[in-house]
Amino acid sequence: MNNILIQLEGSDLSSRRTAAVVRQQILNATQDGNQISVDLSEVKSISESYADEAFGVIVANKGLNWLVANVHILSNRESVLKSIATAIRRRLKELELDLDDEESHALS
Repeated sequence: MNNILIQLEGSDLSSRRTAAVVRQQILNATQDGNQISVDLSEVKSISESYADEAFGVIVANKGLNWLVANVHILSNRESVLKSIATAIRRRLKELELDLDDEESHALS
């Protein structure tokens, strides 16, 4: 098992298309059991849509525990970490609502 560093370049990240590429890099790198560090130290701002596409979609598909166990986010900027946390929180809330809908249909 290796630790793979993914360095994100640019001071302001906002493109869902670019975020989807980053998400795929993360997922590909973890296929062999590697630990991933995503370095956001040069990033000054990240849109919630970018954060959602890069990290929220992973949480929706793999779960929060999987993300925490396999991906380390490196940043000293509270605003960047807050955008990521907000995007993940929204995904988790959506998943909870979806599960509640499924449970209610199962009970009907």
